[in-house]
Amino acid sequence: MKRFEQLLNDKLMPLAEKLTQNKILGALMEGFIRCSPITLGIAFITIIGNFPIPAWTKWLTEIGLMQHVSAITNGATGVLTLYVIYSLSMAYAKRIEVNERNSALISLAFFIMIMPQTITTMDAAGKETVINALKLDYLGGQGLFIGMIIALVITRLYAYLSSKNLSFKLPPSVPAMVSQSLSPVFVVTIIFVLAFIVRVAFSYTSAGDIINFFIQVINAPLNSVVANPLTIILIISFMGLLWFFGIHNAVLQGPLGAISLTMLAGNITAFQNGEPLPYLMPAVVYAGMTSAGFMGIIVGMMFKSKSQKYKQIAKLSFIPSLFNITEPIMFGMPIIMNPIFFIPQVFPQLIAGFVTWGLASTILPITMNPYMSLMPWTTPTFIKMPLLGGINFTIIMIICFAISILIWYPFLKVADLREYELEQQAQKALDEGEDNEN
Repeated sequence: MKRFEQLLNDKLMPLAEKLTQNKILGALMEGFIRCSPITLGIAFITIIGNFPIPAWTKWLTEIGLMQHVSAITNGATGVLTLYVIYSLSMAYAKRIEVNERNSALISLAFFIMIMPQTITTMDAAGKETVINALKLDYLGGQGLFIGMIIALVITRLYAYLSSKNLSFKLPPSVPAMVSQSLSPVFVVTIIFVLAFIVRVAFSYTSAGDIINFFIQVINAPLNSVVANPLTIILIISFMGLLWFFGIHNAVLQGPLGAISLTMLAGNITAFQNGEPLPYLMPAVVYAGMTSAGFMGIIVGMMFKSKSQKYKQIAKLSFIPSLFNITEPIMFGMPIIMNPIFFIPQVFPQLIAGFVTWGLASTILPITMNPYMSLMPWTTPTFIKMPLLGGINFTIIMIICFAISILIWYPFLKVADLREYELEQQAQKALDEGEDNEN
């Protein structure tokens, strides 16, 4: 174990440190975190409006409220790409020390400029009609990856051009707000000319526009590789490994956020249209692994510990752990860098991922309500999972709980016994010291 630990320290820690310091990954993490209030802010209305009881949703439809619930949802998840572009561009601009608001607005404008701005529909007579409108699919999950690329590329381009002294030199008497707004006019003009060139160039392709081209050539294959059960299992397991070495899973929050938001937006759009969920199995596997990583059941086991230390940690950690806040137990036991807990920290979620995948693909098929994924991450797992996938998902959750308990139990017993013996030795030494004083 010590050799393995040393090997991981020598190889993994430097890599993790580089990832933490990377400006693009840091911007991705911050950008998605800044978007979380939007998805969490609509959670209450969306969850209540789409509660998994058919009679309830039918009644809301009959009285005309469901259309307003859908409008609120679309106003958040349906145009999620716009929010991501703005927040990601601001986060990246801050790291490369360029005007944040200018970068965000220019990136957002660039994306909208290169989008198709007409939609062909059929009228009542069956005749094609062209209307001026932005395609909502491109503003949601389909446009997310290219939106991220545009935010990073245009922000970097803006920073590069700004460093070439292409800005207006306004006198000091001009207010700062006016100066910051007018000085980058030449730079912005160059970027928008680039948008024009891109738009025209891709209009001559079979795709018709760059976003559709990206979806066909890059986005779809990339999603098939990234947003699939095996990749989800590997990423979540790797995050557990990082946590063991004290590296917070926020290191991978940027890439994981891109994947999870793509799956969320795609599943919600399909659910609204009554279509099969495109990312059903990856989302199911992700939720199953989350169940195995639920520390509330582990902390509950610690109440029967012989060690007073573990009993006290259980009292302090139990309530936070119910709401998926694991730092008290991770640092309190500690689990981090504790060789005893390497296997239970890393392997339960890995095993649960494959078990969930197998069960959901065979004897326990899942029908998921993706709106329930909008619940805050602090929602207790035993509440969220049944609402997300019904009785079959509840059974899978219980199985994942059992896997976690079976793996954790022997290691907890060993650690508890060791702590208990140390406490007894300390108490014995204290008693002997008091006897000597008397």
